[in-house]
Amino acid sequence: MSRGWRIARHTAVMLAANRPRTFLMMLGLAAGVAVLSTVMIVAAGTRRRVNELVNKHGLDMVMVRAGGDVQVFAPTADRGVEALFDADARAIAGEIPNVRMVSPVQNQRGISAVFEDRSHTTRAFGVAPPWIEIRRWGVAEGEFISDADMEGMARVALLGAAVARRLFPEGGAVGRTIRLNGDPYTVKGVFIEMGVDAGGDDWDDRVIVPLTTSARRLFGRPHLEQIVMLVSDPGRVPETAARIRELLRVRHQIGAGDPDDFFVREPADVEGTALETSSALTSLLFGVSAVALVAGGLVIMNLMLVAVAQRAPEIALRRAIGARVSDIKRQFLLEALLVALAGALAGALAGAAAALLLTTMGLAEGVLTWVSFAVAILSCGVIGLLAGIYPARKAAAVEPAVALGERRLA
Repeated sequence: MSRGWRIARHTAVMLAANRPRTFLMMLGLAAGVAVLSTVMIVAAGTRRRVNELVNKHGLDMVMVRAGGDVQVFAPTADRGVEALFDADARAIAGEIPNVRMVSPVQNQRGISAVFEDRSHTTRAFGVAPPWIEIRRWGVAEGEFISDADMEGMARVALLGAAVARRLFPEGGAVGRTIRLNGDPYTVKGVFIEMGVDAGGDDWDDRVIVPLTTSARRLFGRPHLEQIVMLVSDPGRVPETAARIRELLRVRHQIGAGDPDDFFVREPADVEGTALETSSALTSLLFGVSAVALVAGGLVIMNLMLVAVAQRAPEIALRRAIGARVSDIKRQFLLEALLVALAGALAGALAGAAAALLLTTMGLAEGVLTWVSFAVAILSCGVIGLLAGIYPARKAAAVEPAVALGERRLA
């Protein structure tokens, strides 16, 4: 049997013989790795989810919002900013070459939708026919708004999936008459389910009506909240956005140096802001896991120093029967490394389980990757070796004659 194999076997025997101490040494690193693995898995899931949402809503869509402040995601309340009008949308469609499709948009929260004895308070949107293609949505039942609906200011509405379930739990919404803020509207269609976007806005909890109907009847106002558009060449989105800004500044008579009264949102804004939203918490949790890993390494080092003092006679006896100084160092380094790797494995499994639980509960989006396990193993291996260096040196410095003499006196 080789010397290295004998050292490894003796190390395993000693760790197994001192299970409480081994468990305590593992515990700190396992906790740190669990947090680290959870953060990495959730961060990977968040990046994937954001990319899916951005791609779902299109890399070729540009939006103009009323108000000069940056609004990447939907505002949390109606703002009443009278800065955009239908004429702005027509100007963009007619004067910006890369824009191929435009829809002005109105919206308002707190709209009461009622059918018989069922009611639901939702958010209503007034849009033009191109809107459904621009926003890449689809109709599950019925059909979308037509040009004839726009021309006639028709009292027709399409329901988001959540609204349809609330008012028509047994289905059959198309063709029925509901009341929006007390006025009758015929349900023309029900949308497919879309879920929540990157900003937390529930697409299924909304009602859509023709823009002319919202402006003249449901909301009774001319100004818009948004103008959404598709571009022909997604590679020219920044250039197109810049030209839209120039056009609207001229139309709104905004002087040089004065702030815009609108905000042009590009697809890159959505991705960047969505990732930035979770970056602060992710950084905090990375910091917590780093502290836990360092603390775990210190625990290993301190407990191994105690073990060196307790096992001085054993070390001396091994030296007396032929063990070299390097053998003693290797043994204690190997002990620290094995404990650290065991902690890494336990922590990585616990972190994966925690991320899976958060995903199941809908609190986060997790993606299992080999990277989280590799980082756990590598970081704990380094920490284990660093934590074992000083105890290994102390163990190798034990004088056999002194240690055995103290044992006889005891």
